[in-house]
Amino acid sequence: MLNWFNTVRKQTESILESIKTQEFITQLMDGTLPKDVFQFYIEQDALYLSEYKKILTQVGVKCTESSETQFFINAASGIIEVENALHQTFLKNHTVIAEPSPTCELYTSYLSRVVCNQSVEEGLAAVLPCFTIYKEIGDYILKNQTNKEDNPYQDWINTYGGEDFATSVNHAIDITNMYAEDANDKTLLRMNTAFRKASQLEWMFWDSAYNKEQWKI
Repeated sequence: MLNWFNTVRKQTESILESIKTQEFITQLMDGTLPKDVFQFYIEQDALYLSEYKKILTQVGVKCTESSETQFFINAASGIIEVENALHQTFLKNHTVIAEPSPTCELYTSYLSRVVCNQSVEEGLAAVLPCFTIYKEIGDYILKNQTNKEDNPYQDWINTYGGEDFATSVNHAIDITNMYAEDANDKTLLRMNTAFRKASQLEWMFWDSAYNKEQWKI
């Protein structure tokens, strides 16, 4: 049986490794990430998630099985719950900025375009890195950090390194693998491209947060 995800995961290994060595991630892990940088990230993440949950609903509606549709609707609802919990911790004294950064805008626009205009297979591949990369980075940080008791960002780390999130990630992988099983070579190539681009955009999102990216004009 084809395991599409394992194949594309190996093909994009270098992107994941580059994310692990980003200053945002290394400083998040040791707790030295400047508060203003994390604040910028959380605000942009709130803007990203507000669009991503709509995109998940859209890709769910395009799925053929009602259980698949329900999974993505539930995932979108879960994002709302995670948003609320994290924002109570990290945004309780702040107002979220109104404008997404260029990279945030690019990422959500790309996902929306693929999900709305391309096949369900390509849409599933495009939304998957937000599941899988966050899980792998969360696990990586939990495994390698030595300051779990006094890291100011531990609540964020625990959210994406926990078992509940792992269950959701694995389900998303299984659904995408199932669609890939029946896909022709052209569709598989498009799936690979969508997964790679979304993975690159994950790297760009954290990089843009670390640099507090602004519109240049």
